[in-house]
Amino acid sequence: MKKKDWLAVITAICFFVFGIACKQPEVPEYLGLRDIQVVKVDAQQSLLSGSVKFYNPNAFDMQLKKADIDIFLNDQQANHYVLDSTIEIHAKDSFWIPVTLKLDLKSIFANAFQSLLNDQVRIRFEGHVRVKKGGFGFRVPIHYEETQKLSVLLQGSGQ
Repeated sequence: MKKKDWLAVITAICFFVFGIACKQPEVPEYLGLRDIQVVKVDAQQSLLSGSVKFYNPNAFDMQLKKADIDIFLNDQQANHYVLDSTIEIHAKDSFWIPVTLKLDLKSIFANAFQSLLNDQVRIRFEGHVRVKKGGFGFRVPIHYEETQKLSVLLQGSGQ
């Protein structure tokens, strides 16, 4: 083979390896909430804390660098959450993200009575996270939705 042919083969292999290494990670799977606690309640807002559990379906470790997510309760925006710290995520393992939410009671009060009657609240997360795999960063879209029983949610908070 000529030098030019070898260069073409090496370039093709490099593109192939680079393409595999830079594959966009799969979106972590949402597994639920835990340790929900009401930290503060006043006439304007409530402050809740807890953790959100996810599972990393990828066969590689990565780091969560930033999260920018809107949280909706019964289709009413309850909070805009920004996490700007590094969380290590292991391959094929679950991980927890601590959250503190300031809920504007006026914006969600309209649906509160209906939620109490049904003992259910629809929780939706929309946004994106920034993850890092090796030296490469990726922006991964987030869309999770579930209907949660209020009694179970509050039971987990120790109330």
